[in-house]
Amino acid sequence: MKEKVIFLLLIIMILASCAGNRKYDDLMQRADSIMNVDDDSAKVAIRMLDGVKSQLPEFTQSQKMRYELLRHKAMNKAYISFTSDSIMKEVVDYYDRHGSANERMLANYVLGCVYRDLHEAPMALEYYNKATEQADTTATDCDYSTLYRVYSQMGILFDKQYLPYQLLDAFGKAEKYAYLAKDTLNAIINYQNKGDAYDYLGKKDSVVAINLRSANMFMRIGDNYNAAIALGCNYSYYIEKQDSVNAKKAFEAYFSTGYEGNLEYEDSKAYVLCQKGIYYMFTGQLDSACYILQQSLKFCKSFSNKAATTKALAHYYAKVNQTSLAMKYALQSSEYNDSDLVVVRKTQLQQAQAMYDYGRNQEIARIADQKAKRSMQMNYMIVLACVVLFLLFSYIYRKQLALKKKKIAVSKKLYEDCLQKLKRLQEEKAKLVADNDNKLAHVITEKENTINKLKAEINDIQEKYSFSSISNVELSLMDSSICKKIKF
Repeated sequence: MKEKVIFLLLIIMILASCAGNRKYDDLMQRADSIMNVDDDSAKVAIRMLDGVKSQLPEFTQSQKMRYELLRHKAMNKAYISFTSDSIMKEVVDYYDRHGSANERMLANYVLGCVYRDLHEAPMALEYYNKATEQADTTATDCDYSTLYRVYSQMGILFDKQYLPYQLLDAFGKAEKYAYLAKDTLNAIINYQNKGDAYDYLGKKDSVVAINLRSANMFMRIGDNYNAAIALGCNYSYYIEKQDSVNAKKAFEAYFSTGYEGNLEYEDSKAYVLCQKGIYYMFTGQLDSACYILQQSLKFCKSFSNKAATTKALAHYYAKVNQTSLAMKYALQSSEYNDSDLVVVRKTQLQQAQAMYDYGRNQEIARIADQKAKRSMQMNYMIVLACVVLFLLFSYIYRKQLALKKKKIAVSKKLYEDCLQKLKRLQEEKAKLVADNDNKLAHVITEKENTINKLKAEINDIQEKYSFSSISNVELSLMDSSICKKIKF
């Protein structure tokens, strides 16, 4: 009875444990589903995951790794900067050994984003590439949503490094896989991002065409907000061409949205104000232009925006015939341009240094890998040589053992033959002895019979003659050869 109770308690504990594990799995699944709705919901997912952080010791190893992967994924979607790569390196190592193709792709992608935030562009690019290598695009369950994000991040990285052809390739693939993920909005955004490459290449007409086509595609899916921004991105090009009609349309579309630039960049507001001031100056609204440009200059933090704003102010003061102020701002613009050039060169130098360090580390890793391979090959050769020697010695031993067995068999055969021959000879000897004994007994018997007969004859003769005469006769007989023979 006691054993049954213990058994029942064990079953209850196992079922409770399984139920607990399923509870955590269900929670993580819900968190993943929530963060996939949109980027704003990622913070909700983080709060859900943080709610069970204290219960991590109860998680299995696979659950812990999934928890960390989902939490880092949510942080990335919520634009929370990463400060360490230690956890994600462990996660990537785990999923590289135990995960599915989609899990390996996601883990490598998130680690790439970690290095992006740590400003280690070469490492970020390496893990983005690793993420794309994990994707199984032939599978029906391929995670195209993650795959297009990988290529999109690669495109942003190439954009910062002024690599137009790599940028085009990355955003082109991001657009393709976004369509396969049925995410038309991000497919169009990635298509529009290709315009930066043509801007670097000096193909302004291509940039204008891409923005116009993007605006049309946004309108077809009912996204008038992004359509207006895409159309508005062309107004600076129209101003360069002195196309006031299209510049006005683009400007009004852009600023009708209330868009203040990409808030991820601290200078976004200053940039938008500068562009607005340039437009007002282009349309002859000089007072508004001056006020807006002065506001922009107050908000400017980067040398590039300061250079653009002071250049616009120099044009303004030139238009209103205030030569001294025009020269002042022109000189400031030149100085800011020089400072911006220094910053750009410093950034490029840092990128070059990072690439050098990365290349050097890769070379060190390659040499270490070659040494490891050579060491491994040497170990294999040693093991192979040991195996060959073992087989050779085994062969020689078996050969000698077989030869020894053969010699033993021959000796045994010879021994058995000798025994049989000895036995036969002993039997023959015994037979001969027996036969010889029989013959000797017969001869002895015959001799004894002859002796007895002779003795009888002698006795008869002695009885026939007298003693005197017999004695002479006896003496003569005793000397005879016959009597001597009988004695002997």
